[in-house]
Amino acid sequence: MLADKPMQALISETNRVLGLAVDHGLRDNRPPPEMISKLRNDVFVFSACKTHIQLKEIGSKLVDENGKINGYQKFSQEVSAIHKAYNEQYLQAEYIFATSSAEMAAKWSRFERDGDRYNLQYRTAQDNRVRDAHAKLAGTTLPVSDPFWDSYYPPNGWRCRCIAVQVLKEKYPESNSTDSIKTADKETTQIDSKGRDRNAMFRFNPGKQQVIFPPNHPYYKVKQGISNILGSLVSTRETNDFETVKSFENGGKIEVHRLANRKAGDYDDVYNCCDFFAKQGKRAQIYPKINPTENHYESVYSELKGTIYWGRSPDFKVNGVFYELEGYTTNLPDEGTIAHMLKRGANQSSKIVIKHVPGTSHHFYRKKVYDKLNQKNSKAIIDEVWVMDKKEVTLIYKKQ
Repeated sequence: MLADKPMQALISETNRVLGLAVDHGLRDNRPPPEMISKLRNDVFVFSACKTHIQLKEIGSKLVDENGKINGYQKFSQEVSAIHKAYNEQYLQAEYIFATSSAEMAAKWSRFERDGDRYNLQYRTAQDNRVRDAHAKLAGTTLPVSDPFWDSYYPPNGWRCRCIAVQVLKEKYPESNSTDSIKTADKETTQIDSKGRDRNAMFRFNPGKQQVIFPPNHPYYKVKQGISNILGSLVSTRETNDFETVKSFENGGKIEVHRLANRKAGDYDDVYNCCDFFAKQGKRAQIYPKINPTENHYESVYSELKGTIYWGRSPDFKVNGVFYELEGYTTNLPDEGTIAHMLKRGANQSSKIVIKHVPGTSHHFYRKKVYDKLNQKNSKAIIDEVWVMDKKEVTLIYKKQ
């Protein structure tokens, strides 16, 4: 059975909100793109499982405990209560958890790279809202390779604000691993009326396992049962996973791929290019730089397969067509700089934007384009060349 449109819409909205939480958690940290992809995939699967459980619970309210169909008013009240629980109360806690989990996962990738040069130390928010169990873990100091962090790397519960930080080995005494794990097990265990440990599912490491939510979260119990639904959703899902960051009344908008590095040196220039085109009512999309050896390169740039641009990562799209922006770093750009920009740009796309070289006319730019095209044995394909001067972008060549 395939997911219907209302179900897809609810999954998409839940995934969008929790995706924003991941964005927030990653804003000051950039883990490897492959990790980001796995974190986002986990959020999507979580959203699908949550939606399935929510709709199943709504379906159960069609009849009462005696099998009699409920009246509209009672059914409406039941649905409103379920909606409030899942999409307000639970969602708020999940958003906070996803933000913290994404942040700590990203930091873990850096901690692992540094290895055991430093120790990690468990820290709380140090206020009167810190739960007693977590206060007992505060100050635990162990190497990043210690098994303690497999179960007690933050966050360790809904709305948990704890963190782990790198510390100098000579500054803080190292804790005893066995004693620390025993203490953590004892202090965080919370047995419910059915004899289950409510906190057991939080014993995971989001960075090491590259997931946002606890792998043993109750929502995931339905994952196998809805595998056919998940499969259909994944196959129809927009694999490039863009976020709209700006829109205009004429329908134009700027979308940024969630794997795009917003701290990259040329990001502002690419964004300004997209802003120019979006103001004209066009859809401008900023793409990430991905090594073609990475697993998700093919899903992001699948349409380049079979073209001369396969293995490349063009900067952005305008109305579904790739463009490449080329700049320069030299303080004294000259006509040779323009030739280099055209050469690099043509390796990425047939539509090129080059940064303006001060003192250069549009006529001179056009001359350099024709020089490039008329080179002996040139295989360059150039359909358009634009010049970007600050935030203004001007078309100076278009293939006839």
